[in-house]
Amino acid sequence: MKYQKWNIAEPVPKNIEDDLGFSNVESTILFNRGIDTSAKVNDFLFPKRQSVHDPFLFSDMQKVVDRLSKAVDNREIIGVFGDFDTDGLSGSAVLAFALESLGAIVFPYIPHRVEEGHGVSTNALEFFQDRGVSLILTVDCGISSVDEINLANNMNIETIISDHHTSVDELPEAFAIINPSLPNSKYPFEHLTGVGTAFKIIEALFSYLGRDLPPEVYVFSAFGTLSDVGLMKDENRFLTYQVIKLIRSQEITGIDQLIEVAGIEKRRIRTQDMTFGLIPLINAPGRLSHAKLSLDLILSKNSEDAKSLSEQIEQLNKQRQLVTENAMNEAYQQIKPQNESVIFVGKPNWNPGILGLIAGRLAEEFYRPVIAVSGSGNVLRASGRSIPDFNLIQALDLCNSFFEKFGGHPMAAGFTIQRDLLKDFREKFNEISFELLSDVPNGPSVNIDAEISPLWLTSDKLSFLESLEPYGKGNPEPTFLTKNFELIDFRQVGVDKNHLKMTLMYEGRVFDAIAFRQGKRAIEIQNGNLLDLVFKPSINFWNGKETLELIVDDFSCSN
Repeated sequence: MKYQKWNIAEPVPKNIEDDLGFSNVESTILFNRGIDTSAKVNDFLFPKRQSVHDPFLFSDMQKVVDRLSKAVDNREIIGVFGDFDTDGLSGSAVLAFALESLGAIVFPYIPHRVEEGHGVSTNALEFFQDRGVSLILTVDCGISSVDEINLANNMNIETIISDHHTSVDELPEAFAIINPSLPNSKYPFEHLTGVGTAFKIIEALFSYLGRDLPPEVYVFSAFGTLSDVGLMKDENRFLTYQVIKLIRSQEITGIDQLIEVAGIEKRRIRTQDMTFGLIPLINAPGRLSHAKLSLDLILSKNSEDAKSLSEQIEQLNKQRQLVTENAMNEAYQQIKPQNESVIFVGKPNWNPGILGLIAGRLAEEFYRPVIAVSGSGNVLRASGRSIPDFNLIQALDLCNSFFEKFGGHPMAAGFTIQRDLLKDFREKFNEISFELLSDVPNGPSVNIDAEISPLWLTSDKLSFLESLEPYGKGNPEPTFLTKNFELIDFRQVGVDKNHLKMTLMYEGRVFDAIAFRQGKRAIEIQNGNLLDLVFKPSINFWNGKETLELIVDDFSCSN
């Protein structure tokens, strides 16, 4: 995309570079990530078990472990209720797989995105009651489900809430609550995701029972940590670091089938493959059909079943891509006449499962908060995505009287609203946003680790960059600037010609580059131009051969 400003990081101070023991560029990359001593280098590049905190630091954890042990011993029927996104799905898989490995009887339940929405539902409670469930564990939800937990209590079903969302004023009357975001939490790492919080329960239970954790539990935990953009430090980094090695070496039937469908080389899988290749596949059924399809695949132990499920998911993902592109084309038509601080788009027939995708793409492209709405009845559904300079959930909270339900985070939120209130809400929200966005720049900026010659990208340097994985929030993939590439050739590629493929030359060496979703920018360049490129280096593996490709964030004509 086109950035308003390129921010090049200051080079590492000489004394720190000497202590780190790396070249200037490598030391600058480490320094930009808070690594300023040689001791920190080792901990960062080789995360250790010591990064994982004692799960019993959660005040309710002993109570939870005692209750789960009793349930397993007495052959009670346990229900697992998880949210329908990858964080909730992977957390549900962690709990279900681990408890079943102890001999427990477990019924997982994933709500329908449209018919039930977020949070514990009455449909789920009736489902559990019909199956004789006496204990429910929630995943990635439950902290705001006060009425539903009361209903469960009236059904004589106890509930253990595992959630990471910020609590509201009133906590549910659950049997126990495990949540690192509680105001009085003594747990030292508040950045656990939903699956990370569920993982701590299983870690505590297996430790209490003197059992080793199955490798599958680690693998499942990484998907939610990456999809929910968990801070890639501390135990989030340790868990994800371990998982990359496990996925490459372990046979996990459902995940292996997903990897095959995505066309990823299993023994070379990287966090970026999981983030941009596997996680969209996992999310696809929940957007267009039912997310339980993905949970069934993740937990599948039969290769034929897993193959069939993965093929269904692949088809849904292709369908998701098609309907999203169609909706994006319609959304673009609505933006042109707008002169508001927030972009509002909507169509009655847009699938609610893709509203977040539409809003996210538009927010990234236009650098403004976006609300995408759909629905043909009296109650409309909306999804919002924001920019770093604008706290979306805080702004929506100032309009909460308009909503049937709402919730989310500073960068992503959703709500339901009566159709006849939408116009008034839009006016009110624009008033609030206009004031809050008054000092916000008109476009995004990109942070660049260092200006380099692309000849710096030797196999040794690329190996160093790979050692920085897993990438994520707090540890972004390194980004570089090279000036004065000569443009030899370029063409638009992709079904809709929305990507820009370039062939570049620098000091006699040829480089391949691709700018995703920048196909329209072909009009800005012509062969023979000298270009300044902001990019991330990537290794392509095809037909047994590795090649370097530059993934272009932005470009401009030199000088």
